[in-house]
Amino acid sequence: MDAQEARASLEQFAQHYDYDNGYIVQLLEDSPEAFQAFAAAQAMPNIHKALPLDAFFVAKTAVMKTEDCGPCLNLSLKMGVEQGIDRELLKIAVKDPQSLPQKLRDVHDHVVAVIRNENDDADRMERIRNHYGIEAFAELAVVIVGCRIYPTLKRAMGMANHCELAKLDF
Repeated sequence: MDAQEARASLEQFAQHYDYDNGYIVQLLEDSPEAFQAFAAAQAMPNIHKALPLDAFFVAKTAVMKTEDCGPCLNLSLKMGVEQGIDRELLKIAVKDPQSLPQKLRDVHDHVVAVIRNENDDADRMERIRNHYGIEAFAELAVVIVGCRIYPTLKRAMGMANHCELAKLDF
């Protein structure tokens, strides 16, 4: 994809989700090569062949909330609703994650522990593997890493002002 096509795709995405992706546009303008490297990693936060959608979106929202990136959190919530995830489940995942069903709470708590660099909880990880399977657990790891790319890029480019409190307008 050339720079013009990439810019058009970014603009379409921003309009569709009412999302300020100016930091990605800036990356494209500053260094098309750096943008291509970033774009190559954009599949990471979207993998969920074995990981069910509800667990996938609980993980994505947990990443964005823990990373303290309101616009990215709102984007994940909008995408979840767009893909059929119940709004109430998403609200619980954001506002009261300890009320999630155990299997989803385990996903949420695992995500938060990874981001906060807390000690591994072997029992929780085993419950996740047993409930969802080894492949889903591997996908969960890649989703965590992939979702963190966006708020990290914003901050690394000195554009943290793009990260603000979540409006929860999904």
